[in-house]
Amino acid sequence: MIASRTAGPQYWRGRHLPILPCQGVHGSGLDNGEICLRRPLVIAARQTPDHPSTDGIRTRFLMVASQTQTPRDLLYRGLFEHALVEVHMWQVVRDASGNIVTWKLVDANPNALQSWGKTLHEVVGLTTDEIFPGVGASDTFMPIVKQIMATGTPREWEIEFPVTNQILHMVSFPVGEFFVSTGFDVTAQRKQEQTLRHTLDSLTQATSAAGVGLWDWDLHTNHVMYSDEWKRQLGHEPHEIADNFDEWKRRVHPDDLEPTLKVIQELLQSPRPQYTTTFRMRHKDGSYRWILAQSTVFVRADGQAVRMLGSHIDVTERRRVEEQLLKSQKLESVGTLAAGIAHDFNNLLTAISGNVSLLKNAAPHAAPSAAERETLLTEVEEAARRAKSLTSQLLTFAKGGAPVPQVASIRDVIVDSASFVSRGSRSRCEFAVDADLKNVHADIDQISQVIENLVINASQAMPDGGTITVSASNIVMHRRNEWDLAPGDFVKVSVSDQGYGIDEQHLPRIFDPFYTTKSTGSGLGLSTAYSIIGRHGGQLTVESQLGCGSTFTFYLPASNAQASQREQGDVVSGSGRLLVMDDDPQLRRLMKRLLERLGYECDTTEDGNEAVAHYVQADRDGRPYAAVILDLTIPGKEGGRETLARLRDLNPDVIAVVASGYADDDLLSASDKYGFNGRLKKPMDLATLSSEVARVLQETVRTT
Repeated sequence: MIASRTAGPQYWRGRHLPILPCQGVHGSGLDNGEICLRRPLVIAARQTPDHPSTDGIRTRFLMVASQTQTPRDLLYRGLFEHALVEVHMWQVVRDASGNIVTWKLVDANPNALQSWGKTLHEVVGLTTDEIFPGVGASDTFMPIVKQIMATGTPREWEIEFPVTNQILHMVSFPVGEFFVSTGFDVTAQRKQEQTLRHTLDSLTQATSAAGVGLWDWDLHTNHVMYSDEWKRQLGHEPHEIADNFDEWKRRVHPDDLEPTLKVIQELLQSPRPQYTTTFRMRHKDGSYRWILAQSTVFVRADGQAVRMLGSHIDVTERRRVEEQLLKSQKLESVGTLAAGIAHDFNNLLTAISGNVSLLKNAAPHAAPSAAERETLLTEVEEAARRAKSLTSQLLTFAKGGAPVPQVASIRDVIVDSASFVSRGSRSRCEFAVDADLKNVHADIDQISQVIENLVINASQAMPDGGTITVSASNIVMHRRNEWDLAPGDFVKVSVSDQGYGIDEQHLPRIFDPFYTTKSTGSGLGLSTAYSIIGRHGGQLTVESQLGCGSTFTFYLPASNAQASQREQGDVVSGSGRLLVMDDDPQLRRLMKRLLERLGYECDTTEDGNEAVAHYVQADRDGRPYAAVILDLTIPGKEGGRETLARLRDLNPDVIAVVASGYADDDLLSASDKYGFNGRLKKPMDLATLSSEVARVLQETVRTT
């Protein structure tokens, strides 16, 4: 704005300065009608031959000269004086050709003056080089000043100014032949950023050297930041993988994706400080790498998960080495294991063959009495039971041992199994089993094996004898528990000894196959027990302290269903015609004798072709089979599953029972999924055979 011509002193920017009408001052470039702000004392004191004083400084942009200041004038002045950033105004000085040669300070606010260490009286009217002598200030800022004055547009810029030891972040904008610069000192911020960059660089170098890839997942936007090392682990350059969750999903192995997503979902619903999991991811070369992932979840005050971050480590080579080491350890242990198994089986076979010899070869005058015969047969039966337990243990370890579950009471199993294996040792068992102990849905033979292994382990820990405490109780697992078990009712069983305990360094490996701290044993019992409980949806744990003994505890999901009321050992007779398929001639003869003893008529066949032929002929003769018992595995020929499919083509309502001595495949544990009506696990006794055959035949009658 143009100020009116008025006589007398006027106020400009709160300072009492003379504002006089211009009288065509020579060299000032001012026209009549424009304001002349004269500071005769200041300007006179700063005259130099190079830059003679002007009589006035042109202004068009800050205020209207008037006798009194308007509220708007006061507002602008207040903003200028109290701004938290530096503000300073300059007038450019040009040579005769119109080129900018320097600029002079018109005004500066307190923040600017404080950073310069000057007062306004000392610097107003001076050039940049005069305010900051000897550092080439004009040369430093000239490109910026020329640009804004030439373009007429503002410019944001940042520069390190050594005179004040500052890094300045400024915005400069032109107003006629003046320009205003405003900004602030960002030295501290830039130093912090530099320190952070150095820290991040060091972290990046460290994680890269350690082979650790980092990721940060914003759960609200689904944006995932993957570090360069994360991408390099999969063989990609940083620009080849976008920062989103789908990039991770489409690289996870198909067999690992759903389980891993389920784990992530559970973690987001119930956050934990840290979680570790392992899965496979596809490398750029098409191979799959094993990744060890560790993560943590950040939540809001209301518990809502908002962010998840963690690390990836390629453990493919480590797993390969571990597998080779495990194989080596297994090979080293095979001799010990084989010797132990041979020893146990020789003892069992000796008991069986010796007692059978007494029954067969006794002289007429020394024939055993009826009571003695009963005793001998009981010994044979017990030796066979122990042989069955040993083979079951080996199958569980070698093939996975899929359980064949049923709803049952575990109370008697605990007492009977523990008492059986402690018989003849120096240790004795004491029991504390709740009277209202819940039923479980489990493979009772396998659970019996677990209890036997734990009691044997406790007995071996006390070579001089002692007390083994076996307890069982009901327990409720809540949503968050230290064993990561599903919430609900569980049965808790503990076996405690008074032995020498387990050193802390051995505890992490105590359930590893072939790992043992004892001079006797193969290290198979605890790993087998751990595997069995895990396959039942439970958990096996250990607590131990040197000199204070050990306690092994397992948790099994409880069931509210009723257990079968049939007493073990019941023999159920029946009638009807049955067909048995088994490749072992001795077993065929035995099955025929057993079934005929129960009242059935029985035919036997060697393989699937023969079984189908018998089945067809029986229908033609008008004497169909009530049920078939099919061996699951026939080496080199069709087994039970394939034979059943052919029989169902002939008769969709065929009643079939599968029999097997193998524990692999889940067919035996879920036989109904494969079309079988029942199952028999070898070896079996007469009671087991009779009960299962009677059950499937009775159920068939009820459903027809």
